Amino acid sequence: MIQEIIILSNDGIPLFYHDFLNNLNSDANFQIIASYFDQICRFAKYGFQESIDSLKLNKSIFYFHTHPFSRVHLIIKCGIKVDSSRSKRKLLNLQANYILNQFVEKYKSALENFDGNVTRFKSFSKDLENLDKIKDSQLIY
Repeated sequence: MIQEIIILSNDGIPLFYHDFLNNLNSDANFQIIASYFDQICRFAKYGFQESIDSLKLNKSIFYFHTHPFSRVHLIIKCGIKVDSSRSKRKLLNLQANYILNQFVEKYKSALENFDGNVTRFKSFSKDLENLDKIKDSQLIY
């Protein structure tokens, strides 16, 4: 079940955050958490020549996805139960690809000419609320 998403640039800059559960303090921690995830991914890549696809905690699991062309990264936080179901994981992967493609398509110009202004990406939250594929999948709670 998707609880939160974070989108990072290829350089590890936090571009976007959305909390589907509407936790009040989550947005304040977004920059710190995003930087932490970027460092974990870089550690795996440069230290071991591998990539991280998930990070499991006691109550949550984070899935990492990268757009193949723009190299924008999507991190999805879910409840731990998603990991135990193949069908939920498969559907989650489809949703991740859909979200990444929508973000890159909508902000292609802004990503190519990125000037450090991340406020332009905030409007993507409105797009997420209207995405039929996400609502129909019942992955969000």
